[in-house]
Amino acid sequence: MGKRVLTLGGLMLLARVLPPHDFGLLGFAMVYLTFVEVIGDFGAGAALVYWPERRDDAAQASLIVNILSGIFWCALTLVLAPYIATFFHEPDGTLVLRALAVTTIIKALGNTHDALAQKDLRFRERSIPELALTGIKAVVSLIFAWLGFGVWSLVIGHVAGLISWTLLLWIVIPWRPSRRVPSDLIAPMLRYGRSVVAIQILGAFMFYMDVVAVGRFLGVATLGLYQMASRVPDSSVMVIIWVTAQALFPAFSQLHAEGKDVGGAYLVATRCVASLTLPSSLGLFFLARPIILVFFGPQWVAAAPILSMLALYVGFRGLDEVGNVLKATGRINVLVWLFVAKAIVLIPAVIIGARISATAVAAAMTIVYGVGALVTTLIASRIIGISFLSIGAAFSRSAIAATAMSVALFGWMRWTAHLTSIAQLAGGVVIGGSVYLVALRLIDPEIFDWIRDVVLKKDKGASGELLRHAT
Repeated sequence: MGKRVLTLGGLMLLARVLPPHDFGLLGFAMVYLTFVEVIGDFGAGAALVYWPERRDDAAQASLIVNILSGIFWCALTLVLAPYIATFFHEPDGTLVLRALAVTTIIKALGNTHDALAQKDLRFRERSIPELALTGIKAVVSLIFAWLGFGVWSLVIGHVAGLISWTLLLWIVIPWRPSRRVPSDLIAPMLRYGRSVVAIQILGAFMFYMDVVAVGRFLGVATLGLYQMASRVPDSSVMVIIWVTAQALFPAFSQLHAEGKDVGGAYLVATRCVASLTLPSSLGLFFLARPIILVFFGPQWVAAAPILSMLALYVGFRGLDEVGNVLKATGRINVLVWLFVAKAIVLIPAVIIGARISATAVAAAMTIVYGVGALVTTLIASRIIGISFLSIGAAFSRSAIAATAMSVALFGWMRWTAHLTSIAQLAGGVVIGGSVYLVALRLIDPEIFDWIRDVVLKKDKGASGELLRHAT
């Protein structure tokens, strides 16, 4: 969460100095590098986290694969850079992408230690490099932006942040490589990683298809607006989704291994997650314009309608947590096919939207993910033995309270058009938050105790708390 907050804070300051075009110029390069990062080590890191024995040998195998793949992707990026820039109609992007090619090697050198931190559940130590990456990236970018380096300030900041991330991982995670080459582990670890990589590729493709379409058809300046708008829900609603996913998957896996009721735990988790994501996404939808004007400035006002649509999109993503149950119960193939089906629908929808506007792209994402969440939940409910009506009931309490909040915010924004953006935003947060909390307290008072114990309690893991409430 701290990383997302720092990222958003840095972007707010940079948005006052750099124009949307500079952010878009870096943005298309980062889309490509994100896909490279997903494929990156060919699943060696995920295999290291899973591998039940020979920890040091598995780490050694992971490091070897990472170094070789990092060099490979760096060389390939140098060759492909002009073609990728041409795809986005931005020839100036060739130098930007080639300058960022080195980051594939820098990232590869830290991936094994990052995987070890996850394997050993050393999340506190892992957070130090993550925060350093974000903080140094923001500070360095701001310094060079104020010095007039334009888009290169973002490039230099990104490289500096990744270097700090890798160095700190080597400091906080004490494992060191040896000269041994565990050749017998490399092949089986990569075989295990194939399924994980397949899902990650599908996920990255779906989550970045909109960015690719905007950059390709609407230009890098519009891409800059689109990506800036996406940062707001990414640093708020998506944080909730990401944190809960990190806790729920191992919790469901533990329940399944012990032969306990996964369905009951899922319903409890659904009520908790919905109570947080629904009001957050709807609040962003109604308050998008004052948020953009207050935090980013008037040159970014065109991002407001994009933010409104993207807020609904991430809200629907927050309703689609049943995938964690499918993974925990071994139905990963079902999840893959659901991803494929959603991607087949998403591609033409996003392309059609990109022929209209960036807001239309965000609307296409919202519709596809809204319908997709409904279909996925319906199919998965039958597989894991939960009635669809029970899942709907788990969402209903928060949905009713969020509806009351939406009515209040709609009236507030309509009646206060003459006020300053700061006044609109401050009043909207107070009024919307108050209405939602009062309504939820009346409708579902038990949820407040659950959120306090499961989400906010730091002495116990979320898995243990979820087990206690579900069984």
